[in-house]
Amino acid sequence: MRESIHIKNLGPIKDIFIQDIKPCTILIGESGSGKSTLMKAIALFRWIYKMHNIRSYLKHSNISKSPFRFRMETYLKNCGFEQFIKPETEILYSVRYEKTGDTYDINFVKGKLSGTGNADLIKQQHIQFNKISFISETRNIIPLWSDKGASLTGGYLGFYFHEVFRDFDLASDSLKELNLDFLNLKFAIKKTSNGKKYSIQSSEKGDYEIDFKNSSSGIQNSVPISLIAEYYSKKFSFEDAFNRSVLNYLSNTDKLTDFKAVKNLSEIHKKIFIHIEEPELSLFPEAQCQLMNDLLNKCFITNTQPIDLILSTHSPYIINHLNLLIKAAEKNTLIDGAKINFHDLAVYQMIDGTITDLKVKNKDLVNTNTLSDTINHIYDKYSALDQ
Repeated sequence: MRESIHIKNLGPIKDIFIQDIKPCTILIGESGSGKSTLMKAIALFRWIYKMHNIRSYLKHSNISKSPFRFRMETYLKNCGFEQFIKPETEILYSVRYEKTGDTYDINFVKGKLSGTGNADLIKQQHIQFNKISFISETRNIIPLWSDKGASLTGGYLGFYFHEVFRDFDLASDSLKELNLDFLNLKFAIKKTSNGKKYSIQSSEKGDYEIDFKNSSSGIQNSVPISLIAEYYSKKFSFEDAFNRSVLNYLSNTDKLTDFKAVKNLSEIHKKIFIHIEEPELSLFPEAQCQLMNDLLNKCFITNTQPIDLILSTHSPYIINHLNLLIKAAEKNTLIDGAKINFHDLAVYQMIDGTITDLKVKNKDLVNTNTLSDTINHIYDKYSALDQ
């Protein structure tokens, strides 16, 4: 399966084409350059493609009536794209299966969503069941929300916050504790009569313990990332998610007797897609690199299920660190549990509504020269004061 996306005139994005979305994709650029817009668009169209898969699975299984309608206006509102859409906005998403040559296209053109080719009915051999996770920058509200806000009836902090909080809540149902080696700490989850209690503990047992809500901003921003990644890496149940998405619908509509499964869940291709906004928030540079190690370890080294990762960042430290992890893969070794294959990686710098590929293909490294411009400018101005 190979994904591509072509976006024109969407908010800050002028014209971006990614022919092959890699398993690990990193976006870097200035604030407002369109990193989150691109990542949200990819996540949205992956989700729409997931829904096409579910609908196709049901049709192949003798359920002709679709369980849902595609409501693009709602999806665009959830993404915060309402003011980004122009008459000339185009989003063209495509999935291609190299072995058979089959392509499934989902397009948003002239304000309308449409499928071309075989998108309306995905072939049985290509049906897959995916999980889409989006870890937004609003995750830093989780400590206070889990302590106070979640009990407020009708409380709402936006689509992406509640998506990431739901994933955090599911992850904390499955895990009792999590080692935060990148911070030399431990995250503990304890179930009480009043709900779950979250705390940060020293890695050395008995040293100290504080409530999660009282921890530093770097801890509050990074713990949800690591916890959710650990959950999807080792604890997530596709069976439970499948039951919620498919079997519950059939049961609620009295369609179970008509349902003749064309494939068992074990025979369906499955993948998890994780999207993360600015993982480095409030972390010291060394901790940023260690968190990157933690993520790559969970998504590509110790994972029990296939995971693709996209993240947006402002951090040149993370991009520079990737070269070390590429070299580790070449030497077939690990750096603090992590490495990344050059061919599985894409790094794009977003500038003026377009993207520049930072990979130097004939050298198997990432070009970080442009990310040093600010430091060079500071040095030039410093030197000029001595003249």
